[in-house]
Amino acid sequence: MRSRYAAFSLGLGEYLVKTLAEEHPDRTLPPEEHVLSLSRARQRLRFLDLRILHTSLERDRGGVLFYARIFERGEDRSFAELSSFQREGSAWRYASGVLVPAECLPKDIRALDRSAFLALAGLVS
Repeated sequence: MRSRYAAFSLGLGEYLVKTLAEEHPDRTLPPEEHVLSLSRARQRLRFLDLRILHTSLERDRGGVLFYARIFERGEDRSFAELSSFQREGSAWRYASGVLVPAECLPKDIRALDRSAFLALAGLVS
């Protein structure tokens, strides 16, 4: 997760595409256009902080709950995400993620655990 966040902040679109799981829907996009789009995102976004809140690992599947502090032209675009990763060969690849925007998160992000996140995302009753 940290390497993908760093790649977003540095505009490393090729790395971001390379680290997608084979079954990720974005793999169907035209590669050159997708790399260019991801590379240019850093021109309009300011990446200020990444906090890993929870990790899990079960065989070839992993999960990362994180908070990303990001601004776009002075507007807060921060969010928390529960990302799923899968091992493909010897590498971990981004499979999917569920996102909750900052305005829906608790004021003290340290209070956000996996259970609270799932409730905020509407994934548990």
